[in-house]
Amino acid sequence: MLSGWPRPRREAVHRAAAEAMLRRGDRVEAVARHLLRTPAVGRSWALRVLRDAVTVAVHDARPADAVGYLRRALDEPLTDDLRQRLLTELGSLEYASADTPAAIARLAEAQHLPADPRNRVRTAVALGTALAGRGEIRTAMEVLRRTEGRLSGHPGLARTVQTATALLSDEDLATRQEVYRWLSETGRHSPELVGTAGQALLVRYAATAALISADEAMARVRDLLAQPTDPLAEPFLLGTAAAVAQWADELDEAERLVERGLAGQHPALLHPMQHALLNTRADIVAARGDHARLLVLAADTGPGPGPTNRDAHALMALVHTGRSDEALRHADRFDLREVPENWELNRYLYARGVLRAATGDPAGALHDFLECGRRQAAREVISPVVTPWRTAVAECRLALGGGPEALALATEELRLARVWNTPRTVGRALRVLGTATGGRRGLELAEEAVRTLRDAPADTDMELIPALLAQGRQLLDAGERGRARARLREAAELAERKGALRWLALAGQALREGGARGSAASRTGAGALTGSERRIAELAADGRTNTEIADLLHLARRTVETHLTSTYRKLRIRRRTELAGALERGARREREPHPDTRG
Repeated sequence: MLSGWPRPRREAVHRAAAEAMLRRGDRVEAVARHLLRTPAVGRSWALRVLRDAVTVAVHDARPADAVGYLRRALDEPLTDDLRQRLLTELGSLEYASADTPAAIARLAEAQHLPADPRNRVRTAVALGTALAGRGEIRTAMEVLRRTEGRLSGHPGLARTVQTATALLSDEDLATRQEVYRWLSETGRHSPELVGTAGQALLVRYAATAALISADEAMARVRDLLAQPTDPLAEPFLLGTAAAVAQWADELDEAERLVERGLAGQHPALLHPMQHALLNTRADIVAARGDHARLLVLAADTGPGPGPTNRDAHALMALVHTGRSDEALRHADRFDLREVPENWELNRYLYARGVLRAATGDPAGALHDFLECGRRQAAREVISPVVTPWRTAVAECRLALGGGPEALALATEELRLARVWNTPRTVGRALRVLGTATGGRRGLELAEEAVRTLRDAPADTDMELIPALLAQGRQLLDAGERGRARARLREAAELAERKGALRWLALAGQALREGGARGSAASRTGAGALTGSERRIAELAADGRTNTEIADLLHLARRTVETHLTSTYRKLRIRRRTELAGALERGARREREPHPDTRG
């Protein structure tokens, strides 16, 4: 309608419309869309509307729209300090929109404008994060060091910049060694100079270097969390503490720290801990064996040039759920020879090794696992808590006939696992050492692995399933078919519960070899519930009490309790609050084809 009008007249109409809509109380974005078609208004209301529209767009996860509003806001008359803040937000949102070159240009411009020290730090951290994400780690380090040098009167802010430097140095081997050498020496002699966040990074470093136990690491982290921390440094402390808690099998605590850390993130500011926290969230989900959620989390991995930790978890989730063809296509998306050196590449190498081992390529898997191990050792990451490459190499060696090499690696892995001393790491190492050892001693190690994992307070099913499979096969080889079938059925039941169809198929195959008849997982799972059990379980999941269920179904209360006890056993749950999730998982699996596990 306005296309034939002269430009000044069109702009005047849009401005008048914006003013009228603002007076009428229309939605802020509706007003802002008119301002996008006008030159600078020069009035405070226009800038306020545009910034409010940015907030709405960011909240709704529409960074591209937020970028448009911010670009227009920069046309308004601004003080240098406000322009600096808006440029930092704009660069951060352009990075989120996968426009990395534009983001770096905006953030670099913001760095050269006058700003108070806290805003200078925010800009430097955002620019360093964007540069590191593009593989320009040396330039990122220079930006942060230059900023630190301008903070002589602000020791707390300088410590925050040092912590950001240490975190981003993980992207480059030589830089990481240099930064952590300084951090370690300073932290040893003057811990107050590195602050709580820096001390947490040193705990993380000690954990990965196999220098402390999980209990000691958690005691230190909890002490640091109880101390006062500058708000700008808090995200680094929370993110690091969450990673350590996840390694320590304190999954609930780790999850709370992740959520607290993400809640404290400024939605329009680029920060390295955003990515780190999302990675730890994926680690927690993987430890719990929630493959469907892992694939959802991996759908948004950011604008980086190579695979992320979430991509690695997605690849392994596809393998575990028996979707090898999809996993192969996923792996083909990345040419790892072109990816910059960083720790996430190591994780993806490990995941690709898992895929190759599962698809009958032990030699290819061995190459990936060894390369992962070489890269980790170069970073002084020795503990199996990060990536258990030694046990993976040992299994490949066994598949290729290299028993002595497998035994040596598995023995070393168990030694290192006992330093950290969590059920997950120790149980995994015991499992592989038992297989490599063989004979009566191998059976003892396999039994210890299963007992360690089964008695763990945390959810260790993703390690317990392969431990049960390994023990079952060893028992078959020893001629103890009855015990073997019991272990293999338990493995199948857990695999069905976790949706781990590949392990379910392996359990079924082993059971057939052991002379078993019937379905591998017929005794448990939602499909094993009787009609009465299912009806009572559904009512309990809806929040009904046992008395209410008994009255509704005209049953004795004790009958309801008996049915629920049987249901908990079949669903392998312990609490009433787990019923809804277990029933939903069962319904989902009933709609999916299962591998044939009948003998």
